[in-house]
Amino acid sequence: MKAFKHSGIYLSVMSALWPGVLMAEEGTDVGTINVQGQVLGGGMMVQDDSAKARSTVTKDALDKMPAAGNAIDKLKYTPGLNVNSNDASGLSGVDYSMRGMNSDQIGLSMDGIPINDSGNYNVYPNLLGDAENLQEIFVTQGASEVDGPHIGSSGGNIGLVTRRPAKEFGGFVKQTLGSNNLSKTFARLETGEYNGFSNWLSYSHTEAKKWRGEGRQYSDKFEMNSLYEDGNGNSSNLVMKYNRQDNTNYNTVSKAQFDEEGRDYDYSSTPQYNSNGQLTKYYKLHRNPFENFTLSFTQKLQLRDNLALTLQPYYYWGNGGSFSGQSASVLSSTSDKAGQYDLSNLTSNTYYRPSWTQTWRPGVTTRLKWDINEEHSLDIGYWYERARQLQTQPFISINPDGNPSQLWGKPGSGNQVQDANGRTVQGRNQYTVTPAQKIWLQDTWFVSPDWTLVAGLAYQHVERIGENRGSLYNAPENRRASYHEFLPNFSASYKVNQQNQLFYNLTRNMRTPPNYVLYNVGDSISTKPELSWNHELGWRFQQDQMLFSATLFYMRYSDRQVSTTNADGDYEMMNIGNVENKGLELELSGLLPHNFNYYASYTYTDSRQKDDLVTNGGKPLPTSGKDVTNVPNNLLNLTLGYDDGLYYGSISSKYVGAFYGDLTNDEKIGGRTVFDLAAGVHLPVDKKIVKSAALRFGISNLFDKAYLTSVRSTTFNAAPYDGVRASTPYYNVGEERTFSVSLEATF
Repeated sequence: MKAFKHSGIYLSVMSALWPGVLMAEEGTDVGTINVQGQVLGGGMMVQDDSAKARSTVTKDALDKMPAAGNAIDKLKYTPGLNVNSNDASGLSGVDYSMRGMNSDQIGLSMDGIPINDSGNYNVYPNLLGDAENLQEIFVTQGASEVDGPHIGSSGGNIGLVTRRPAKEFGGFVKQTLGSNNLSKTFARLETGEYNGFSNWLSYSHTEAKKWRGEGRQYSDKFEMNSLYEDGNGNSSNLVMKYNRQDNTNYNTVSKAQFDEEGRDYDYSSTPQYNSNGQLTKYYKLHRNPFENFTLSFTQKLQLRDNLALTLQPYYYWGNGGSFSGQSASVLSSTSDKAGQYDLSNLTSNTYYRPSWTQTWRPGVTTRLKWDINEEHSLDIGYWYERARQLQTQPFISINPDGNPSQLWGKPGSGNQVQDANGRTVQGRNQYTVTPAQKIWLQDTWFVSPDWTLVAGLAYQHVERIGENRGSLYNAPENRRASYHEFLPNFSASYKVNQQNQLFYNLTRNMRTPPNYVLYNVGDSISTKPELSWNHELGWRFQQDQMLFSATLFYMRYSDRQVSTTNADGDYEMMNIGNVENKGLELELSGLLPHNFNYYASYTYTDSRQKDDLVTNGGKPLPTSGKDVTNVPNNLLNLTLGYDDGLYYGSISSKYVGAFYGDLTNDEKIGGRTVFDLAAGVHLPVDKKIVKSAALRFGISNLFDKAYLTSVRSTTFNAAPYDGVRASTPYYNVGEERTFSVSLEATF
């Protein structure tokens, strides 16, 4: 097997099997920044031999993007992805789609641990950490990893790789200022290496005004990474990240509101009341306080020359919530619909009612890699997680100035309304336990120096154990559901010559229904898991001066899950049947004379519903053959850059095609083209103290384009159909032109 240890085939297979682990091992120290001249496409594309579509954004590219953006913001030019954030602070909401899949259908991991919410699979910016502490971000657009720790992924994966500690003592500081009073202060201290131990510790504070409406965003982050290497292939790596935020939400808009009032429409800056006396659409109520902590420990043991074991326990804790209603909630002596409370002590009043969630999420992944002989390498693994979520909706009094008397809605905190018996009144009170496990076996067969075949099989089993503890609207009830599936995968890679590679892969994925199927009305608990088959056929052409890849993809998934509301306004899960996604991805990067470089990516996606939808009332809707909502057919990214080792600059354009807001395709949002500008200079420094320094500048939405970015709330039909009432889709709004400037130094 030693003959294959450092071959291209070996590295390609390792990259395909353990991308996060391999990249963490092979990543170079960046505690000191040494200018080496330009790289292909400014670091937006790297050479890759894996048997699947895969894109990587390197540290060089991350550094040159707007300084306050979060990790997902950095993927805005990646093929297959349509990324949109509420603002440039990196703290507010972020949404994205990939090959016709929404963000809650795509796996997201950080150093091998899952980041998607364990209940509804959403992704929140506060979970992503500081981008300054990332070594790289990789995307597998269609083929999921066999060892991926996900229960909500229909296909594909985004992986964040934390930078390794530097070998020398030092530090890094960065100050960013920008539009809308944006300010981010970041500092990292490196201890250097001592007897195999090396560490870094970082802190950041970010704040900004909302770019539309009133309100501010605040965030404090503490992160650390400790690494021990014994020089014999054994290592221990501990990564911890903590975030605490206090954000004010943005309001969504309908197409009609956007056309009439423009992109500045948001919550009111002054108190206003509806006909029922409720404080409505007031920005001081629409808050999103949250804190979270993640810990991962990776222990690698080289048991024999051909046998390696990796143990990775992890833990996630989250505590926070958001007020999402348009109006303050009314509570009176007659509000109890389920007979759970004695409200005789109450008079009619209005309250701040946040949807509060506490999460406790321990898990562990175990991997064993056995290089049997020169032809075969076997991977065996087991993943287990036991997530717990407590989801409540307390009623909190509102001060005369419109501020909640208590912002944090954690159970047991002050100012929460209690009934005559001293019980805290809840609009929702649910406790969910989700044990999940996966076991897998995968064989890599090095058929020849040019041919590599990989075949594997995973078995995944997930339970949802729900305890509805009783609320204003629901009596106590326990529910339980389980889901399990065998998930095979296969890939083949053929190296035609040094420049050309062909590959094909096929993967099976299961997306477990979200936790709220246990509590929705109707028969949501019988919702089947969403299953998908993902096919990819690709070609890569790679030279020192140019990289090119082309991938055809086809994904068919059954029992597509959509959350909706019934005639009474209660949430319910619906199965809209079969959906097909197919298309083409192209990616090109290279160098030009006189220190110029270029990068381009194009994605065509055809995402079609295959069945007509039948509403809860038994009424049919003409959805067969219609586009899936929020999926533009065309995405095109073009970047022209310059980098002479001292100065750099780039101008990028992103075209996003039109998309629909409803399943019957009655409401269409037009396409848009947005331009961004980035520039910077590496400053002369005294190497004795400051090892490197840079001044960076960026402008987003250079020509101040006004547009709607994506669908926030999908509806079945935006026009009436034979007794089926129309409902209005709502959208996120693209940010106005913004700028940022940052000064950084490495010591």
